[in-house]
Parts: sequence; C-alpha cells; structure tokens
Amino acid sequence: MHLQTIDKATYRKHLNRAIAVVIVTLMALGLGCSTLLIAMFGELGGSNFVLNLIGVVVAASLVGLGLRHYSSHPYMREVMYVWKLKQELNRIYRKYSKVKSAAEENDIGALTIMKFNLEGSYQVYKLDDNDLTLTELKEQMKALDNKIESLGLTISADDYSQDLLAQLD
Repeated sequence: MHLQTIDKATYRKHLNRAIAVVIVTLMALGLGCSTLLIAMFGELGGSNFVLNLIGVVVAASLVGLGLRHYSSHPYMREVMYVWKLKQELNRIYRKYSKVKSAAEENDIGALTIMKFNLEGSYQVYKLDDNDLTLTELKEQMKALDNKIESLGLTISADDYSQDLLAQLD
C-alpha cells in the first residue's frame, strides 16, 4: 500500500454522506423487513422479537452488500483509501513490539514499516481531526528520520509492503 494525497474536505464530505446514507438505509430496511415479517408470520399481541431481529439482520446484510458493491465507485475513493489505510495500520499495530525491537537493531525492513506507520498515522490523524497526538507523532517522525539519516539510509514510506511485516514472524 502506498500513501496517497487526500483532500480533507472531500474525504469528510464523502464520509459524512456515506454514513448518513448507511444509517437511513439501515433504519428504513430494518423497519420495513421487520414489519413485513411480522405481518406475514407474527402473532397479534405476541412477542415478535425474533422476527424483529431477523429483519434487522436482513437489513444489515443488504446494507453490507450495498457497501461492498459501491466501494469501488469513484465517489468512495477517499473513504475506502482511509479505511484500507486504517486496516494496514492495525496490522502493523498488532506486530508493533516485534517491529520496534527489530527497528532498534537497525533492521531496514522494520525501519521502513515504522516510517510507513508514522506517516500513515499522521495522515489519518489529520484527516480525522485528531490533533491531540500530532505533536508527539511529529517528534517520533523526526527521531526516526534522524536515525535513518545517521545510518546513511534512504527509506521512504513508499518502500513499505505487507511482505516486510510477514518477514518479522
């Protein structure tokens, strides 16, 4: 995965609209499916909890299928990029102790993973308006850049691939 330049305003606008559409669609389908199931199979005055639950599950499944279908639409490009970036950062986070140990031993693959992780996190924090940890993140990025420079290496976040993570197992 490579880091891309994303327009924050476009990302926020598309994300907010996608969330609103999902919420409205889930509500309408959930109520519609539940009402239809109760009308067909429900008991008057009885407990229809199971039918309501089935209606909600059907609605959630339909919304999930719709999201999967439209995830490749150009309108969703920024939203899907950030979603995939967050998934990749979570993969790194799950192996962070191994990555950190290898980076302390000047492993080039681990340093590349660290570079991608820090720059990707910085981008996500900026896009999501998470300003609380940006100063600390900038300091970590500067320290990593100084370490890479002192080792005489040229490492870019674009050098990152999932194969580097797999090599740490």
